Amino acid sequence: MSISISGVGSGLPINEWIEAFVEVEQSKIDSLTAQQEELNEKSNTLNTLKSTYSAVNTATLKFTDALYGASSDIFAKISVTTSDEDNKYLTATATQLATPAVLKISVQQLASPTARRTYGPDSPDGKQLDFSDSSVKLSDLGYDKEGTFTINGATFAVDGDTTIDGLVYQINNSSDANVSAHLEDGQIVLEGTDLGAKDIVIEDGEGSDFASWIGWTDDDNLTVGQNAIFTINGKQKEASKNNLTSAETGVTGLSLELKEVTGDEVVKVNITRESDADGVLEALKSFVEAFNKAINDTDTETDSEGSLYGENTLVSIRNRLRNMITTTVNSDGVYKSLADIGITSGAPGMDVDADTTSLVIDEEKFYEAFRSNPAAVKELLIGTNANTATGEEATQGIMQMVQDGLDTALNAEGGYFTARSSSLSSQLSRLADKIADKEEDLEIYRERITQQFNYMDQQIAAMNNQYSQLVSQLSSIGVSSSS
Repeated sequence: MSISISGVGSGLPINEWIEAFVEVEQSKIDSLTAQQEELNEKSNTLNTLKSTYSAVNTATLKFTDALYGASSDIFAKISVTTSDEDNKYLTATATQLATPAVLKISVQQLASPTARRTYGPDSPDGKQLDFSDSSVKLSDLGYDKEGTFTINGATFAVDGDTTIDGLVYQINNSSDANVSAHLEDGQIVLEGTDLGAKDIVIEDGEGSDFASWIGWTDDDNLTVGQNAIFTINGKQKEASKNNLTSAETGVTGLSLELKEVTGDEVVKVNITRESDADGVLEALKSFVEAFNKAINDTDTETDSEGSLYGENTLVSIRNRLRNMITTTVNSDGVYKSLADIGITSGAPGMDVDADTTSLVIDEEKFYEAFRSNPAAVKELLIGTNANTATGEEATQGIMQMVQDGLDTALNAEGGYFTARSSSLSSQLSRLADKIADKEEDLEIYRERITQQFNYMDQQIAAMNNQYSQLVSQLSSIGVSSSS
């Protein structure tokens, strides 16, 4: 871009004139930029609302997942009690997959790790070593060779300057040796990180005798680990650990942590499935909170002053969602609407059809309804599966209705939010291109009129110069300019 100072020759405010002309064209770009900002705000608000409606859908899934099995059934919870109230012998936990049962459990043996020890102060003559002082070097104990050894395939190097501390540090910081090392009674003890009857394989390196010298390869210093042995309802089982999953217990959903051998004692474990009013209420609170936010945020953003004013499809989605909450389900259940279990619009006790937007929960009425008939509450909220044995058809609960209704808004293929976001993105892209073109045209326009005004300025300056020369010539022959 050329740089010029206009108006020097003529004395006219040419720069001001240029800026005035440019400002007229800039106002057209400013109008497009304002449209861009408005569309960006609309797009951002729409994405936020999509997340809000998605939260409603997620809240319904907590309920409807119960249709697919006990493991996700929030309407019931699993409780485990044992006769071992202080958890002296074991602790028992169960997942939703567990079925009610009474189990008699005894522990005959706990799992323990395999251990290998070095020779110690009390070892046979000629093999007595004392590793009590961890700062001592191997050369001080009679080993001054340079060599290697392996533990479960992991290689370690030693020489006469290696301290006991350094040796233990090497072993404990190896991720491949699968052992831990510690000092005990003047010996270095290696314990397998895994429990059960698994050997610790130690070998001398080529040309080295360190592992033999220290005593780790001597099977007299080997204590083989043992598996846990326990009995459930008369059937003895074995495992290489004390923290047992259902795979080890053989009881679906039951985990045990074995702590102590029971001896003659038998621990009774009682697994029960109970109706979970508290769990359902918490899930309902999450749903109501998400629902209220979706409705209220939609009302705010589609209001005459909202960024989504005029989005009639969104208003229809909002109204359809609101109507689903007030609907009566077509089932044989005792409860036909949310109002029957204490969920209404406005203050507790108001009818769900009341002219308000927010839902509230009357917890007392909910607990009363749940205690009276938990199965009917479940049927109202999630319906029932088809029963091929009896020929009964599936029924749909309110949470499923809400999911179906939200599909038109949240469907990734052609739902409202996807389609509208795509449309806004296209508009923004076109608008950005248009603004870029206008800005480029404006710079060209600025250069052109600047050149034109500069040319005018030069011509006026030339004319003024010619006039001055003429006046000077006339003056020289005695003719005044006024003549």
